[in-house]
Amino acid sequence: MVKRPAELAVTLGLLAVAVAAFAASWASVGGVNAASNDQPMRLPRILLVLWTVLALACAGRAALVPAASGTAPSTARAGAGRVTAFAVVLLMTAVSLPLLGYLLPVTIGLAILLWLLGERSPVRFAVALLLLGPGLWAVFHHGLGMRLPLLISGGAF
Repeated sequence: MVKRPAELAVTLGLLAVAVAAFAASWASVGGVNAASNDQPMRLPRILLVLWTVLALACAGRAALVPAASGTAPSTARAGAGRVTAFAVVLLMTAVSLPLLGYLLPVTIGLAILLWLLGERSPVRFAVALLLLGPGLWAVFHHGLGMRLPLLISGGAF
């Protein structure tokens, strides 16, 4: 018998999204840089494989490991709702990257994710937004030389 059905349902839903996205990544392969073996979909595919492995582990945990004693079913449903909201915010952030650039979607998405995680300290909130938003873009784009979406759509950066 499944120990935590709400958590298992959310996990299997996210697993289905990952598998669908992985399959779709092969439909439109994109170009290859002739000067190197760099492929635009390499990093997203690696992340989708990691997402799938983690989703399988979470599904196994939800199916086999009982919830902590004293956990009310309403608490479990609230946690599943928060996980679903988290996934929706991540999806909306990813979908809006090509349209809005990197800065706006990631900063707004991170603000919502931090709030969902319970971060309420203004200083830690601001530092996390600056480091994880434009800071990570600068590290990956300039420091590591990875192709990322523009910081602001329209070629300003």
